[in-house]
Amino acid sequence: MPTAALYDSTSQQLTAQLPDAHASQIETLALIVVGIAQSVSAQIGKIARALPLDTTQAAKEQRIRRLLDNERVTQTDHYQPLAKAALHGLNGQRVQLLMDRVLLRDTHNILVVSIGFRRRSLPLAWIALAHRGQSGVADQQAGLRSALTLLPERVRVSIHADSEFRSQELFAWIRAHGHDGMLGVPGRTLVALTPDGAATALVTWLPNRETVAYLNGVYLTEDRLGPVNLLAWWAQDDDGKPIVHAVMTNLPATWATYRYGSRRMWIETVFRDWQSGGFHLDDSGVTDRARFARLLVPLVIAYLWFVAVGRWVVKRGYRTLVDDGPARSWKYSLCHIGIAWNERLGSYTQAIPVLLKLYL
Repeated sequence: MPTAALYDSTSQQLTAQLPDAHASQIETLALIVVGIAQSVSAQIGKIARALPLDTTQAAKEQRIRRLLDNERVTQTDHYQPLAKAALHGLNGQRVQLLMDRVLLRDTHNILVVSIGFRRRSLPLAWIALAHRGQSGVADQQAGLRSALTLLPERVRVSIHADSEFRSQELFAWIRAHGHDGMLGVPGRTLVALTPDGAATALVTWLPNRETVAYLNGVYLTEDRLGPVNLLAWWAQDDDGKPIVHAVMTNLPATWATYRYGSRRMWIETVFRDWQSGGFHLDDSGVTDRARFARLLVPLVIAYLWFVAVGRWVVKRGYRTLVDDGPARSWKYSLCHIGIAWNERLGSYTQAIPVLLKLYL
């Protein structure tokens, strides 16, 4: 039976890549990863129905809840070794770390650090915040520090984030660790050309809607923070109204840097795949913060699995069997290509391959 074969293969992969995990943890984790992958859901009831266990629905749900209550199951021990192995082929490349925050059902506030990958991204670390508002610098540094430990040696790192993460303290921390930073700043920010010069609003540098401002060595706000390089441009808000977006960076303020900065948006695919576009994590029904953060461990393993399968499908030229988008504008994300491949194989009663590496 395909589902049982999936469990066996998944258990073998996790056992090989998580040698320090207890066998009982691997067994339950493999079951739940398979349940999430087969149901494409974060809801306990739906996951339980997909578990390859010959027992009652109530017993299967209870097994899932025991994992969520197990404080010894952590992203550090049970997910991040998989992510590190998945990125092994990145040696010597420039990589982008993308940091953002998602609020689910006005209940779970999750800070996420992902690595950019083929116009999409893969989560490396997350923190379930104890409040609903913006994240603080300490949590931001902790998330980045955790993600950075997973990268291969000799990579050059650029860190991208929106204006929530605009603090000079975070920017200085990024630079002190030898990384490039591209952090958003509000469109209302004041800009001065010299430390003691007059400060003017960013909008004065954008005389028309097609303008992109390239400002090198400028100072920000009334406190004259800097010098930094600044990029600013017109965009639209969610209501279609014009709004100024801007980014401070140590990289030269050029057209190439402006284009490079657009990679920050690649993390949005993760949030869509987690929510209505995929696993419906916002409808998980798990209300406790710690249990919800633990649910992310098997869910993100399943996400890595689908992304790796999607990558495998694309590299072998099979994408058009499940995605009718043109070559440079796919209809589906890599995760959804993996999900679609699973559905295609299921119609032939074949099991999806268990792949957990992106660079094969």
